Amino acid sequence: MADGEADRVRETYRISRPFALCAPGGFDIHKNVEGLISAWARLPAHLRKSHQLVIASRIQRATERRLEKLRQKAGLGSDDIVFTGYVPDADLIRLYNLTDLCVFPSRHEGFGLPALEAMSCGAPTIGSDRSAVPEVIGRDDAMFDPENPAAVADRIAEVLGNPERRADLARHARER
Repeated sequence: MADGEADRVRETYRISRPFALCAPGGFDIHKNVEGLISAWARLPAHLRKSHQLVIASRIQRATERRLEKLRQKAGLGSDDIVFTGYVPDADLIRLYNLTDLCVFPSRHEGFGLPALEAMSCGAPTIGSDRSAVPEVIGRDDAMFDPENPAAVADRIAEVLGNPERRADLARHARER
């Protein structure tokens, strides 16, 4: 992707630093976005300072207000989490290509298509150990218990804090 296009995407979605991406496809309770926000707040300060959490999905105003309150209660700053709103498919592919990590914290998924999409772009991808997500990702060391924010935070920190681990997961994504 050309630098100008990457800059346009970052500007469009208010992304100001490296980021982890979640594309939940909605905000139903089983998508576990609240759990991801709680996990993000548990990350070591240096990782929160160096990365943003980008949640790419259409969002209703009432849901965004509720999640903003959760963000504030968790002690996260206004630029720590970005709610993009609707993202066209072409830009979502660009986000998958720009991200340092894709995170899928769902409690239940029918198939796990967003994880497959992220991996097809070569994005390092981790996800919950539930439903179809483990089958799609295909690595036990990329899984976490979505009901345990500390476990989610540990897995995120393990990947964001280790460039070799990120590269290994990116290689796996392309091969898978």
